[in-house]
Amino acid sequence: MLQIIPVLDIQGGRVVHARGGDRQAYPLLESQLTSATEPAEVIADLLAWLPFPRFYIADLDAITQGHQQPEFYRDLTARFPQVEFWLDSGIAQQQDSEAYQTIHNLRLVIGSESLKQVELLSHKDNQQKLVLSLDRHHGRVLGPPGLLEKSKLWPERVIVMSLDHVGANQGPAVDWLKQLQACRDDIQWYMAGGVRDQRDLLTLEKNKVTGALVASALHTGQLDRQSVAYWLEQEHRPS
Repeated sequence: MLQIIPVLDIQGGRVVHARGGDRQAYPLLESQLTSATEPAEVIADLLAWLPFPRFYIADLDAITQGHQQPEFYRDLTARFPQVEFWLDSGIAQQQDSEAYQTIHNLRLVIGSESLKQVELLSHKDNQQKLVLSLDRHHGRVLGPPGLLEKSKLWPERVIVMSLDHVGANQGPAVDWLKQLQACRDDIQWYMAGGVRDQRDLLTLEKNKVTGALVASALHTGQLDRQSVAYWLEQEHRPS
C-alpha cells in the first residue's frame, strides 16, 4: 500500500517551500497545517495532524555547500523516536555518511546530484541501509556518468526525484518513473515532485509505487486529512 511521506526542505535552519529546483528563491513555508518554520515545530504540528511514521528531509545548505550537521539531526530525531527520518544531506562519499551511523531512526538518502563515488552504492550494508535518489532537473539526470547504466548497484529503495515538478502543481513524472522501473523490477520505488491530490496518489499506486514524498499538496490543503488518513490506515492494516 502506498506510503505518504511528508517532506521538509530546510535552508538556513528554517523550513522553506521548494519550487522547481530554484533553491535561491525558496520562500519560508506557509502552511494551513502549521504557522511554524522551525523544523521540530513543523514536525510536531504535522504529527498532531496525523501520525506519520516517516519524514523526508532535504538539508539544502548541506546539499549545496557540503557542510554536514550530524549533531543537529541527532537532536532532532531524538525528539521524535517513533518516527523514521530519511535525510538527504548531500552525501558524496562514504566518509560523509559515517557521522550519521549511530542515529538509530535516521536513514540516509544519497542524492545522485551530490554523489561522487558510485562505488558507495556497492557496499553490501548500504544496499539495505541507504536510499538512492535519482535526481532530474530540466530534463537531465544529475549525477556521475554511468549511474543509470549501473542499475545493479541501486539499493532496495530508490526515489524518483523530478526537481522540475517540485511545487509546480503539474502532477508526478510518471513517464520517467516507468523508464526507471524498466531497469529494475525488484525495487521499492518512491516518487517525489508533483503530487497534487488523491488522483495522483491512486495513479502512483497503480504504477506500483511504494511511497510518495509530498509537501505542497499537504500545506495547501489539496490533500485533506481524510484523504491522507486513508493511506496511513492502509499502510498499517495487516496484510
